[in-house]
Amino acid sequence: MSKFTFLNSPKKWMYLSVSGIFLIIFILGLFHLDNKIRRGQQAQGRSILRSLIKNQDQQFRKYDKFTPKLENLYQGTSKGIGTYKFKMTVESDQVFFEAIPIIWRRVSYSGALFKIKQDQSFIMVGGICKSPRSSMTAPTPILPPFSNFYQVRCPLEAELVELIKFSK
Repeated sequence: MSKFTFLNSPKKWMYLSVSGIFLIIFILGLFHLDNKIRRGQQAQGRSILRSLIKNQDQQFRKYDKFTPKLENLYQGTSKGIGTYKFKMTVESDQVFFEAIPIIWRRVSYSGALFKIKQDQSFIMVGGICKSPRSSMTAPTPILPPFSNFYQVRCPLEAELVELIKFSK
């Protein structure tokens, strides 16, 4: 009896084929689960960034100035611990946000809120830009809208995923 008879048996090859198919299905299932988790975490990061922009608008309406403390804006939202790290830069009539993923294979976001003069008053315009692919740096700089066109301008290759216009 040859030592290769076991490898040549039809049952062995059928077993290896079925095992290979199950292994492929298992690996595809893991990729699907990873993509579902990644999309959920990216949606959470975008949602927190949207809340920060809206809360900064409320701070301005209440105190007539932007708050320089990011902690003041987390009211009503989670801090995104474990998924994204948030940064904020405040200037006199504009605020810039960055949402940097802590976990690799996630897109980054940048957000902005601009105070735009309109006749005798002003209007607040915000937006969120998304990096074109997984990145550990946010797409910057976000530029203010052109006059009479109330939409923030994202950097090259970044995508505007949300436009936020606040009423007076």
